[in-house]
Amino acid sequence: MNTENLNQNIDPAANQGAGEKTFTQDDVNRIVQDRLAKDREKASKELGEREQELARREFRLNSRQKLIDRGYPENILDALNCSSEEAFNKALDIIDSLIKERTPSEEEKAEMEARRKAAASAPKFTDKSEPRQSGIDMIRKAMNLQ
Repeated sequence: MNTENLNQNIDPAANQGAGEKTFTQDDVNRIVQDRLAKDREKASKELGEREQELARREFRLNSRQKLIDRGYPENILDALNCSSEEAFNKALDIIDSLIKERTPSEEEKAEMEARRKAAASAPKFTDKSEPRQSGIDMIRKAMNLQ
């Protein structure tokens, strides 16, 4: 009697193949949903990476354009801090202040030009066109102290 009850409780679909596992529709749905979730997560991650790369490229192009607009060569872009827009703008401001600090004003330029002209027109104390005469001091000769 016990054997009959056991045989009645056994599912005939479970005994179809020896060693084969059968899945219920709920099991199949769960497996498919898990795989779809993994695929969606992977696609979402790839999309996020692509968006980040696109944002980096766009920022680099905008930074390059800012350099050109300010009159700087674009090859200094690699030397500047491009981690964020604020950091890049701060680096540009530092360069602007350094250039302004080291660029002479119009008054300083005029003074430097006047000094250059004065130095060019100043008399020379040695005459290199004539060979030096031994024992004669050129300054003493110029002052008529011989």
